[in-house]
Amino acid sequence: MISAALDYLPVSFKDYLYHLVVPFNIKRPSNYLKEQDVHQLLGYSCRSLFDTIMRYYSERNNNLKILTTPIHHTSFRNIIEKYVKPENVFILDVNERYNSITGIPNYDVDLCVITHLFGQDMNCNFIKENIDNFPFRTIFIEDRVQGGSFDSKFSNNFMDISLYSTGMDKKPCGLGGGVAFIKDINTYEKELCNLVTYSKIAIDNYIGEFFWHRIWFIMKKFPTFLLYNCKWFISLILWIFSVFKIDLHSFASKYRKSNPGFEHNDFNRNPSNGTLTSIRNALLPVNYKKIEELYTEKSTLFFSKLKANTKYKMFLWNTNDKPLLTPYNTMSVQNREQFIDYFNNLNIPIIENPTYKTFNFPHTNKEQYENFNNTLVYLPSLAIMTDTEITYLAILLNNYYSKNK
Repeated sequence: MISAALDYLPVSFKDYLYHLVVPFNIKRPSNYLKEQDVHQLLGYSCRSLFDTIMRYYSERNNNLKILTTPIHHTSFRNIIEKYVKPENVFILDVNERYNSITGIPNYDVDLCVITHLFGQDMNCNFIKENIDNFPFRTIFIEDRVQGGSFDSKFSNNFMDISLYSTGMDKKPCGLGGGVAFIKDINTYEKELCNLVTYSKIAIDNYIGEFFWHRIWFIMKKFPTFLLYNCKWFISLILWIFSVFKIDLHSFASKYRKSNPGFEHNDFNRNPSNGTLTSIRNALLPVNYKKIEELYTEKSTLFFSKLKANTKYKMFLWNTNDKPLLTPYNTMSVQNREQFIDYFNNLNIPIIENPTYKTFNFPHTNKEQYENFNNTLVYLPSLAIMTDTEITYLAILLNNYYSKNK
């Protein structure tokens, strides 16, 4: 048995209690901080910050042109489609392993939005090498929620805005909230400073998140904390499902959909004192570093146990044996239903990709990206697994691949 769920909250029970208590803090932390040439702006969520940024640029240009990667988190995709006309969205070419930019169909754009995938940074060297071809006005934005180490706030020095979630299963983890880092040098300095001022005013004028909303939000996370973080509880659930022949895949899919840990809609709110305090705590190096160290340790062990062909075919993006800094154990399989049935019969939770989406409108290579997206599945999170469980999962994958090449 593998006593692990499909996700993990990188908090201890003590941390959970901390986040439950701090909403009573009557002193309001600042939602803004300036460090050298970078503005740090805190928000109710990363999607709220992105929506605010996109609204700022769309209000100044009703014919906004954007260059972007083909796959995004659902909310980010919806926000782009909300503010940009389909004919003004140009899709960057990516390699067959979905970890590197390989082509730029249009340089004459106002914004370039990069979404990093699977716990590592997208290789953007192609953009860096052609940066002089972009107009001076182009702003480079990255969704680094599933990117590389937080030690570097930007994946590349040409990036202007970097967005992070501090949600319940993210690193940094504040059980909610988001943070944006906005430069005021290198690119269109005045425009970025105006953006910061606009965003601060916009957030201050959003409907407030009251302290009891925050307390209730944290309290609702306790069942998820048990289901994702407590091995004895996970073992009990798996035993019950096994004895009573309950479909584990169906339960896991429905639970994940019903408990995403954030709002898909109604996310433009002014964060409460408690949320801001939790975010500030999450941004402390001592807190996010221990999360990254855990993911590095578990991911490194896991990939060391996979055979070369298994790793190469099922974890396309991990070509450099780098640890994946995410609780999501995502992989690609060609016959997804067969693969899910295989693990479901072993009483190991697994679900179809619930996170990433392609654009709704027709565009170049849309079918290719949709087909790839439809190969993605989530395996149990490595974060809570023992070394024995990680080795066992790797053996199962090696055996599956050898039989189903």
